[in-house]
Amino acid sequence: MAKDRLMIAALDEGRVIIPDHRCFFLVRRSAVRTGKNSSRYIDLELTDGVSTVNGKVWEVNDDIERATETGSIIKVTNGRVAKYQNSLQVIIEDALPVSPEELDALPGIIPESKLGASELMARWRALVDGLDAGRRAVITEFEASGRVWDLFRSIPAGKSMHHNYRRGLWEHSLQVTELARDIAARYEKRYPVSVPNIILGGLLHDVGKVFEFQVNASTSIVEKYSDRGRLLGHVYMGASFIEKILKKALPDDADLQMELLHIMLSHHGEYEFGSPKKPKTMDALIIALADNLDANLDAVNIGFNGDMEDRWTKQIFSLQRPFYRTATTVPEDKE
Repeated sequence: MAKDRLMIAALDEGRVIIPDHRCFFLVRRSAVRTGKNSSRYIDLELTDGVSTVNGKVWEVNDDIERATETGSIIKVTNGRVAKYQNSLQVIIEDALPVSPEELDALPGIIPESKLGASELMARWRALVDGLDAGRRAVITEFEASGRVWDLFRSIPAGKSMHHNYRRGLWEHSLQVTELARDIAARYEKRYPVSVPNIILGGLLHDVGKVFEFQVNASTSIVEKYSDRGRLLGHVYMGASFIEKILKKALPDDADLQMELLHIMLSHHGEYEFGSPKKPKTMDALIIALADNLDANLDAVNIGFNGDMEDRWTKQIFSLQRPFYRTATTVPEDKE
């Protein structure tokens, strides 16, 4: 069983940090500065996901400068705790970058989905395994896409608007799909809706966000929008990527290719929301409505978890209004 990691709250002046202490930090800010003696040092803002502490690297080399870049997660393998002007400092003498694979063993160090990777994968498989062979082949091709598939399962769904945490895109895609599937199931005996199309379209609708963001290689946190993302947008890039997969997996079904691409191109619902097309099939309409609902609910929830004025959020940008938190949604420890 892994030993608990050393948290900032347990640090005191004079403590020596060694690898066995499992001392991990997210580097919120890193700045290389020049001291009075003209020597370079690195000034850091470090967090363990709960508390924040200042850090210093006095002996700078290329390896430690790369490891402590802003947005990285590090394991301090050699260091000590000092005090400067009555505040603690972590003096880092050596540190290693943490790989994305190691992050699952460090819950809470960065904002992440409350749903673990195993639960998300189980929900993904339950949806995919219920599809027919042709539609499953589309997902198989997607899962074989290497870097795209890896990023899809790790990056946030947005920089700040909604699901802006690790694995947020995967969670959002599943939420939209399950919601849209349930809506379609209520209507499929009355209206021309296709539950299989809705499941496939829902799972893939936001894949273009993999190309829209520039993410930190270690944490998958969104650092900024890529040039392609700003110029082309995730709706177009996602449809372009999926079109290639559809032609390979479903080469003889032009109608299904067209209908699925329409879902991709219309999932934002309205032109003013960046949608190249408005939904013109029932399947596309259901996906767009489910996407909008899931995104908006999470945006409001982000407001509820941020700075509040009594029971009112600040202005929710995407909805252009503040929201009131009803009594039934106030956590007991905040009453």
